[in-house]
Amino acid sequence: MTIALYRRYRPDRFADLIGQEVVARTLLNEVRAGNVAHAYLFAGVRGTGKTSTARILARAVNCLDPQNGEPDNTCVACREIASGASVDVLEIDAASNRGIDEMRDLRDKVKYLPASLRRKVYIIDEAHMLTTEAWNAFLKTLEEPPEHVFFVLATTEPHKVPDTVRSRVQRFDFRRISSEDIAAHLAGVAEREAVQVDSDAIHLISRAAQGSVRDALSLLDQAISGGERPVTVVAARRALGLTDPALLHEVMRALAGADAAGTLRTASRAFDAGADPRQLLRDISRLARAAELTSLGYPEGADVGPEEAALAADVAAVAPAGFWLTALDLFAEAEMNLRQPVDARLQVELCLLRLVRPAVDAPDGAALTALSARVAALEHVARPATPAAPEAGPTPPPGAAPPLTNEDADGSGTAAANGDAPSKSHDPETIEQWRTEWQMLIDAVNRVDPMFAGVLRSCKPVEAEPGRLVIGARGNFHYDRIRDPEKTAVLTTAVATVAGRPVSVETRFIGEPATQPDTAPGAMSDATQAVLQTFTGSRVTATRLREPSQGDPPAPGGA
Repeated sequence: MTIALYRRYRPDRFADLIGQEVVARTLLNEVRAGNVAHAYLFAGVRGTGKTSTARILARAVNCLDPQNGEPDNTCVACREIASGASVDVLEIDAASNRGIDEMRDLRDKVKYLPASLRRKVYIIDEAHMLTTEAWNAFLKTLEEPPEHVFFVLATTEPHKVPDTVRSRVQRFDFRRISSEDIAAHLAGVAEREAVQVDSDAIHLISRAAQGSVRDALSLLDQAISGGERPVTVVAARRALGLTDPALLHEVMRALAGADAAGTLRTASRAFDAGADPRQLLRDISRLARAAELTSLGYPEGADVGPEEAALAADVAAVAPAGFWLTALDLFAEAEMNLRQPVDARLQVELCLLRLVRPAVDAPDGAALTALSARVAALEHVARPATPAAPEAGPTPPPGAAPPLTNEDADGSGTAAANGDAPSKSHDPETIEQWRTEWQMLIDAVNRVDPMFAGVLRSCKPVEAEPGRLVIGARGNFHYDRIRDPEKTAVLTTAVATVAGRPVSVETRFIGEPATQPDTAPGAMSDATQAVLQTFTGSRVTATRLREPSQGDPPAPGGA
């Protein structure tokens, strides 16, 4: 039976520990000085060497011929411990032996002398899983064990270990291992295994391991088992269910722009290409962390490559402040949910949707954050690379929306980002061409101001030439609305979008002059008619319009 790489390449000495120099040096000095503590707490994420260090410590303390504090790994005691045959070194899984009865049994057995070694060693893995009653039964023994016994408690969640226990042990924190250190270790393993693995593939695996050497070796083992030689980055990604970088970057940009449809569409493409949902979430979390650190002015702490650093800077500039921090909270919650027997893809999609599409009953702040992200993304896409000199035409008032660019008109800019159908510029110049493009103009206005678009449906182009368009309004209400400065700016922007260049827009009244101010009983005013035309399908049930007086000025009769 083939032994997994992470088992074959366990460290045998303190010097072999990867990325834990402080822990290794301190324990080595204690063994060398004969000053080993009665109990240790090894805390850190999975795969960082906690249990391996405990086994090295057990051998070093019991070695018959120690080498300057290191075990020689050749004496009878070292071989017995390494093989797992020693009855004096016991590894207890607290996840399955977590009750008071197991701790009482341990308490009764520690008083017996070792069978063959100098000292008994109890290694309790996942110690945080012990119950409160078990800790209480174990506490006195942990505080004052017999001279021939010492304990090593290993945990990934030290905050769950009672304070009364933490105060009685010597604690060592095992940090995540850098991707550079992991990559160097993987390259050495591949060389010893006589397997050619491309450098890019090794770095891909080392980043995917997220600081865990054991995970990295398992991933390398899986990539090698794929059979392709040499192991390329494409083969490694396919074998490990990793997300293609292009799709990963596309997901990040869609998230930054609060584009729910784009986010799910790209995630679906990643899943169809073989990406593992859990790994996709980890990759997005890693880049979200990089984006948040970049937004805080600490990009060097992200620990990503140049390409991903550029992506992090881009999405950090688009998303509003705090967006990626919220994302990390949601991703952490989803990571916990994925530890349960659930539909992983559904959980990831639900998490992404919660980020870009807050629930109806979500706090106002959450909805505002999503809206801000959407607006920021649209502005980022619509912003031209270099400002162009404005051509002749009406000047929009302060605060009006900027004209859309040609990229917006062909669907690659704001319109596409909004999920609307892309429009193509036809550069209309004649009245016939503008009549053909009139519905496109109404659609462009509708994206900004749906009510104003309803007003334009009752208007029409009446005169046109290159760079100039005259719009006719039949009613006083329509005429006044188009001449409003804010509406004029919206209309000018939409016309420029359809034409693909700035166009001078004029308004002309083409209805009958209102010579009689009186309104017959039951008749509808121009304003009421305009409302009904704007909101198709509506009906009037009552009106409270002011009767015109003799002093009222007549409606305008022309432009």
